[in-house]
Amino acid sequence: MNAVRAIPIIHRATTLLRIASAWPQLPSHIQLERVTGVAVDSRGLVYVAHRGENPLLCLSGDGRLLREVGAKVHRKSVAENLMGSIPIPMESRYWLHGLHVDPWDNVWVTDVGRHLIFKFDRDGKLVMTLGEDGRHGCSDRLFYQPTHACVVPSGDIFVADGYGNSRVIKFNARGARILEWGRRGIAPGEFHTPHVITCGPDGLLYISDRENDRIQVFDQMGKLQAEWPGLHSVDGLHAAADGKVYGAAGLDNAIIEYDRQGRTIQVWAALNVFQYPHGITVDSAGNIFSAEIAGNRVLKLVRD
Repeated sequence: MNAVRAIPIIHRATTLLRIASAWPQLPSHIQLERVTGVAVDSRGLVYVAHRGENPLLCLSGDGRLLREVGAKVHRKSVAENLMGSIPIPMESRYWLHGLHVDPWDNVWVTDVGRHLIFKFDRDGKLVMTLGEDGRHGCSDRLFYQPTHACVVPSGDIFVADGYGNSRVIKFNARGARILEWGRRGIAPGEFHTPHVITCGPDGLLYISDRENDRIQVFDQMGKLQAEWPGLHSVDGLHAAADGKVYGAAGLDNAIIEYDRQGRTIQVWAALNVFQYPHGITVDSAGNIFSAEIAGNRVLKLVRD
């Protein structure tokens, strides 16, 4: 969308991130492929979404496989590359994208190939589906490659209908539409690929507007509160309990720590450490988890 992109993100950290050794500990039949999402629940269980076989996994805190989630629900499909002027079909695979754990430990995942949002309860049972399988559009019930879902403490659901429609839709806990905002553009409140939504302890929604090289901050009625510009292609976003916001910038192989005003605190971008971090989360102990597309792996990162 923008003819002039922000400058690449470079390393400027005062601390180190150490990759936890022997994490995860997966059985040989589980091969991670293009890992897109990672989330941690209140029990310390780690969920991982990727695009190979067994695409949604639940791991223990020490990285052992506990179970697969939604084995009978997920199936392969064909997603489209929508970054150019003409949609280009891509290969058939599992196209899981955004991953989120809500305040009640339900697990939400988007499927950009099937244009769906799935909700699984804490035991892995499918309890809600938004969208129509294989159909795309721009309505209350049709999405076009939705990128992420986020549930706030009230139970309201926010969906980033990111690749095809560049909008955000708010639903109540039963899945009934309340409102929506956004369209394709570069003006404040517009989007080009709203990629991830995360809710901070202040109740505000932080949205990575990836192709516009910025993060936009909204209240829960869609009113723009702040704009953080000049952030080159931030894919993943996570608002931690302490008010800090963490970003994952895949093109620059960087992980960023922001304060709640959008000021950059640290950037970890050491050469050959990360391999396209796409999703990010932080657990209650402050460990950072990174989902890597190019690395085909999920990392647990400990601050030294």
